[in-house]
Amino acid sequence: MSQSSRPVEPVRPDGVELVFFYQCPFCNRTVPLIAPTQPSMAQCDSCMQPFPIVPVDERTVRYLKVMLDNGRAAVDPDFV
Repeated sequence: MSQSSRPVEPVRPDGVELVFFYQCPFCNRTVPLIAPTQPSMAQCDSCMQPFPIVPVDERTVRYLKVMLDNGRAAVDPDFV
């Protein structure tokens, strides 16, 4: 494999996800989940206890992704 002496160009985002934080009812640790749109059980990564979560609105998640052009608008100050 040959290495190029050219610097690698910065890469723009090609997608975006929303992370929501839920507090574990057992140990109070903050548990990150990527846009849970269905009622489900989360598991704390610290105490390993499962707990039910309230889902987020899927329409709101889709709206934010569209408004951010799937992440591309976040790096372009002239995006409109």
